[in-house]
Amino acid sequence: MTDNRSTRPLVLTAADHRFARTLMQFLLSAERHGEDRRSRVVIHDLGLSEADRQTIRKRFGWAELRLFPFADYPPHLQLARGSYAWKPVIVSAAAQEHSGPLFWFDSGTVLKAPLDAALAVVEQRGFWGLRSQGPLAEKCDPRVLEALDVPLEMRHMREFAAGAVGFDLSTKLGRRLVEDWGRHALIPGHILPDDCAPYHKHDQALLNCLLARAMFAGELANDAEEIDISSANPSRLIATRNYVPAGYPLWADPALRARAAAWKAGDRLYHKVRHFDDTRLDGRKRRRQDHFTVTLRQLPGGAETAIAGPRDGYYADPFIIRHDGGLWLFVEEFVYPQDRGFLTVLGLDETLRVTSTQAVTLLPDFVALDSHASFPCVFALDGAFYMIPETHQRRAIDLYVCEAWPARWRLVRRLVFGVDAADSMLVRHDGLWFLITSVQGAVGNRHLEIYFSDDLFAGRFTPHPVNTRNVYGDNRNGTGRNAGSIAPQPDGSLLRLMQDSPNHYGEGIRPMRVRILSATEFLEEPAEKINFLPGITAGFPTHHATRAGDILAYDTRDRVR
Repeated sequence: MTDNRSTRPLVLTAADHRFARTLMQFLLSAERHGEDRRSRVVIHDLGLSEADRQTIRKRFGWAELRLFPFADYPPHLQLARGSYAWKPVIVSAAAQEHSGPLFWFDSGTVLKAPLDAALAVVEQRGFWGLRSQGPLAEKCDPRVLEALDVPLEMRHMREFAAGAVGFDLSTKLGRRLVEDWGRHALIPGHILPDDCAPYHKHDQALLNCLLARAMFAGELANDAEEIDISSANPSRLIATRNYVPAGYPLWADPALRARAAAWKAGDRLYHKVRHFDDTRLDGRKRRRQDHFTVTLRQLPGGAETAIAGPRDGYYADPFIIRHDGGLWLFVEEFVYPQDRGFLTVLGLDETLRVTSTQAVTLLPDFVALDSHASFPCVFALDGAFYMIPETHQRRAIDLYVCEAWPARWRLVRRLVFGVDAADSMLVRHDGLWFLITSVQGAVGNRHLEIYFSDDLFAGRFTPHPVNTRNVYGDNRNGTGRNAGSIAPQPDGSLLRLMQDSPNHYGEGIRPMRVRILSATEFLEEPAEKINFLPGITAGFPTHHATRAGDILAYDTRDRVR
């Protein structure tokens, strides 16, 4: 970097003849908000007509116009290939003569305000962008994820839209992102692999692979406003996808913007209504037909204490733990108005009275809960406590270690990614770690799946051959799912508590004896009871039970419609 490089904000965009009038709308918006005076604006000519160029030079003389030299680059950069690889190449090349904030905006962007807010973010963090709705794994070809070595722990991350991004080139992060984006864009397999998946987003997928790695390294926070695509609450800074066909005069810009704004307002309203329906209305339906009560039973004696649930929800999936002289109850807290579950831990005294209630926090921020969570499977190992919660909407099974008892937990690693897994539990057996779970396939009901590894903290979890057999997949309502306890037996077998709900979810349980569990075989059969859980026998009306010392915890579904 040399001292004579400009630190004035640099705004880049590009267009060919098809988007010439669209580009002019963007330039008009830059004028309205003073960016023609504050920022240096450079337009890259991807195939404008001579008439387009003359109009731009005459009407927008404050903007620079540069011809992009397609002939100097590999074939996959050509417009006809649809890779958009020219975008990161343009950004990377511009960074060679600039040392301050640099923004890219697609030509279909309309600025709705000056760039002050984006400048504040980019100068603070090194990067500014707006979130889209889709996760990285569903927008990026898996070969690119592997080629860029994107951690499994980041593949659930919602993408940033690449049509509006900013970098502070005076920061190490900002400059590295720009340089790496351009460098990898020149490698066909990193932006446009052969026969790439139809959902692959090319330049956007590549950028998000780099952002994911930066987040995993703790260099970038995982929070941002949303872009105005399928969002109920988008950023107010810009509007996107504002295509204007050729032939519209510049003086028609206010009417065109008003029409686009009306459409965007309708889209926001639609998504607000959808969100209201998916939370408040669905939660109201759930309130009428679904409720669980957690009960604690003292052993011996059998005295029982019902744990009062939250005012507008319920507790379920109880994991009872004794630690450091205290008694703790980890539960799913389902909240009706949000129609989703959260993780909560209750402190109990020796009379089983609740003395504290805390929300469970998952760290770092890229795994902070933004979707349903339940089944907080807590277990002790080598003097530490670990947890595997259910986060099936992320299509991930994650292992956490307790950082500050009882409510602060930090991600250790992602054990499995890419499966809609529920109620996952670990068991150590014959020198291997087995992860027993219930997976939703592309069609049909959930079925039993098992993954195994020889190293919990570093080994790859390999799919078990039983996964192809669709075990319990012909049963409804979650049959086959773990129900809270897996206990080793003196004869070398395992006793597994399994949900059994022929009529409705949460109806009952069935003890199962796992006779064979190896890397190649699995066999289990019904048992009458689990000695570790007195009174929990086949058909007992619970869908989850655990024990800590002389306290048994179980839940009962007491509202069914």
